[in-house]
Amino acid sequence: MIKVRDLHKSFNNHAVLNGVNLELLDGEVLSIIGKSGTGKSVLIKSILGLIEPDSGSVEVDGMEVVGMSEDQFNAKVRNNISIVFQEGALWDSMNVGENIELALQIKKHLDPEEREEIVIDSLRKVGLENIRYVYPEELSGGMMKRVAIARAIATRPKYLFYDEPTTGLDPVLSNVINNLIKKLNAELGITTLIISHDIKGVETVSDRVAMLYEGKVVHTCNAKEMWQQENKIFNDFIRGRMGINEY
Repeated sequence: MIKVRDLHKSFNNHAVLNGVNLELLDGEVLSIIGKSGTGKSVLIKSILGLIEPDSGSVEVDGMEVVGMSEDQFNAKVRNNISIVFQEGALWDSMNVGENIELALQIKKHLDPEEREEIVIDSLRKVGLENIRYVYPEELSGGMMKRVAIARAIATRPKYLFYDEPTTGLDPVLSNVINNLIKKLNAELGITTLIISHDIKGVETVSDRVAMLYEGKVVHTCNAKEMWQQENKIFNDFIRGRMGINEY
């Protein structure tokens, strides 16, 4: 479980996180929605130890990570968390297999045969076992997303974060990615946190949905009940009714 308590972060005297409280429960898919610039990416980076909050608490499996040194975080936390970046973040100079092997550098005890088995198995789990030697420039947008997911699951993390996983994809490919997220969550027992603007996808793949607004979580609900909520801010956002001055 990951617990975030009263988390604050400002940049140039502008408060981005303004007292965030959130829990990510073991085994669930939790999606965070909210307008652009409301602090979703800053929140994830704070949990990942990439940004130091100004104040507040982040506990990962009972360990307080705010204030941990880089070495402590790497040893105790980072190996258990992977992230799928919005644009995939694949290295063009490396083929697909080499990109996935990058994630395995933290597992230095593995011999080359074991590493290769993990690469192929990870590609198989996303339906791309035959493209191990293909380069990113030869891939479609949907394939690049799936390779990025294969790289993220190669280390068999407990927690997997997705930053806008369906951005730039058409509805068919978005469904493919959303179904894959749900499948991997169940198959690998991964606890999943998603940042998304894809409301249909959020409803399909999530167990719970939380809305971040003006630096705080203003509403959390069961995804199956998201269209029956009474919170006005939440309702206006998922129905596309926020005015331009609010966005």
